[in-house]
Amino acid sequence: MFLHAGSNTVIKKKDIIGIFDIDSQNTPETTKKFLRRQEKQGNTEMAGYDLPKAFILTNDGKEDRVIFTHLSSKTLEGRAEIPLT
Repeated sequence: MFLHAGSNTVIKKKDIIGIFDIDSQNTPETTKKFLRRQEKQGNTEMAGYDLPKAFILTNDGKEDRVIFTHLSSKTLEGRAEIPLT
């Protein structure tokens, strides 16, 4: 099964590690450091051109990948039909 993350981006559900909100006021510093490191390593992509509301952390068995999306984590949760809590 697949999750549509916006624009033309689809992700295998089995590869999803987590779906996370992006709230610049409440995002922990460790998360910000992790995202910066992933960006420097070239492991990030944008699902669309709008400001991201969430990011999806995936691993295909080879490497971690971070996908930023304009969809909310609640919308993604509904599309994935998996509970986030």
